[in-house]
Amino acid sequence: MDKTGLGLQRKIIVIATLALFAVACSKSTPPKNTTVYSTPPPIPPEAVKVERPVEVSFSTYSKDWPVGWQWIDPSEKDSPTPKDVRKGVLRVRIPNGKDMYGGNVSAPRYVKPITGDFQIETRVRFLPKENYQGAGLLIYVDDHTYLRFERAYGGVGGGADGIRLDLRLRDKYSPIVTPDDLPTELEEVDLRVVRTGRRFLAYWRENEDGAWREAGSVDVDFPATVMAGLAACNTAREVIAEFGYIRLLPVG
Repeated sequence: MDKTGLGLQRKIIVIATLALFAVACSKSTPPKNTTVYSTPPPIPPEAVKVERPVEVSFSTYSKDWPVGWQWIDPSEKDSPTPKDVRKGVLRVRIPNGKDMYGGNVSAPRYVKPITGDFQIETRVRFLPKENYQGAGLLIYVDDHTYLRFERAYGGVGGGADGIRLDLRLRDKYSPIVTPDDLPTELEEVDLRVVRTGRRFLAYWRENEDGAWREAGSVDVDFPATVMAGLAACNTAREVIAEFGYIRLLPVG
């Protein structure tokens, strides 16, 4: 090949390369999406059936949770939720933005897989004063299917200080009980959820000497195995929730 032919070949290669580069550069870069936190896949321990009373206390400090229980903080990388058990309770300092509603399911939780019928109970010390702040019990299937029973302030359906029971089924979020229905300004309450088949009953009381009062109930087709435990939400100023214990009881 003479020099003229070689030069022409080089020009063709350069032009083709530049054309490919131009096409690549002409493609628009998709805009960055707003961060939406979702629950990471839990460590899959074997689900337990509650056949005798079991109590989880926070009386001694340990770096390890009791067997089968998991601390899940979906936005831990960007906005971790501080927690400790130094005072014999699970003390959770909840930052702003930790929620369990719509596309934001970043609320920290402490849960265990449980199968069959059961009762779960806790004592929560919590004084919410802004919309929305809530802490209590969680029955969780996935990010779009769960039941929340909380001492709360505000939320869907209205109300200020009180007790809430909320159900989410896919894209439908239903307030079963709102603080308008059960107002209270108590700083400390006991909460209990009882599962019997597809029926979930929620109870609350002022203290361990008080009588349990029904807050509300709902029938829903949750799977036999769910994640049950504690959760805390906050879309206002930082607030602290303290959980005294978790108690699991058989039904009947």
